[in-house]
Amino acid sequence: MDPLYLVRSLVPLALLFVIIDIPWLWVSSAYVQEMVKKIQGGMPMRLRWETAPPVYLALAYLLLQTQSTIQTFFVGLATYAVYDFTNLSTLTNYTVEFAIADSLWGGILFSIVRYVAIRLNLM
Repeated sequence: MDPLYLVRSLVPLALLFVIIDIPWLWVSSAYVQEMVKKIQGGMPMRLRWETAPPVYLALAYLLLQTQSTIQTFFVGLATYAVYDFTNLSTLTNYTVEFAIADSLWGGILFSIVRYVAIRLNLM
């Protein structure tokens, strides 16, 4: 794959991921903040926004590796499940309900981004 194509594709796709991810982040934020406070011994969650770009660029790269909608869903599900179930296995107060919900969101997010990206000729 041409490196310039990757750069031209990754940035718009990463931005699309952010835009489509915002509703889930907003809806789940109160639950996540409470869960994180329990995990961190009462300390509130502090986001480090500067770490977001590499995450969303990596998600965009993974999306470009998919060939079909069903594959896209399972890549998103698996990607989020690795994160969520690692947290569940290592963090005492991480909840199984959130791990399942967030993993499913990963599959849904990837599928929506793929759909929109195809419609916008980004893929």
